[in-house]
Amino acid sequence: MADSVDPSPSPYRYVWACAWGGPIFLAASLFFWGLLARNIPPFTPNVDAQLIADHFRQHTNAIRAGMVLTMAFSVFYFVWGVAISKVMQAVERDNDVLSTLQLGGALFTTLITLLPAWIWLGAAYRPEALPPNILQLLYDIGWLLFVVAYSLTSVQAVAVGICFLADRRPVPLIPNWLGWFSIWAGTMLAIETVMPFFQSGPFSRSGILNFWIEFSIFFTFILLLSVYILRAIARLEREHRASDDRG
Repeated sequence: MADSVDPSPSPYRYVWACAWGGPIFLAASLFFWGLLARNIPPFTPNVDAQLIADHFRQHTNAIRAGMVLTMAFSVFYFVWGVAISKVMQAVERDNDVLSTLQLGGALFTTLITLLPAWIWLGAAYRPEALPPNILQLLYDIGWLLFVVAYSLTSVQAVAVGICFLADRRPVPLIPNWLGWFSIWAGTMLAIETVMPFFQSGPFSRSGILNFWIEFSIFFTFILLLSVYILRAIARLEREHRASDDRG
């Protein structure tokens, strides 16, 4: 009787868990950063400093909790990036340039989520001891970092799109339309460049373009890519099992 050969362990056995980092990050951001800490929508830049001060003093504990939890959950964006890189490597094979760029973009986007939360947490730590203009400055600095450092996320999104558009399978792991959407989303973030030059209107930090549309594009990118990355992992695992069976 021939000895049975144990199938090799799936290289994607931990990738499933990592792929859920995107939806976890998205849900946590919307709830903790957006709703609990009252960042949806942000204050218009031309409001009086006293209004910003009242915001931190009246909602101190909610802002503290929202920022602490935002910082805690921000790591899931990087974890999600690890799963994306693993799927991208199945397309790249021996050339890992694009998956490396994507992972670097995910890492730095994680930091750009974490650092503004840290600044706003500092403002909420003892807001009664700080004058309104200092609280306004901290609020502005956090938003400027959060929004204008978009290029780090653009690198990630564009690398994802280019990689999956180069997939030569008869049926690509990720559909071509999502590859084009990723490139479009990454380039659309460049609109954030003009945010510091406007105190009101659609290009300001609370404007319809620079907040509502840009953030909707970013969150849609996370949601759509998460769905198709999970599908791609399931397909890659099936292909791995079939390869073991043939062996």
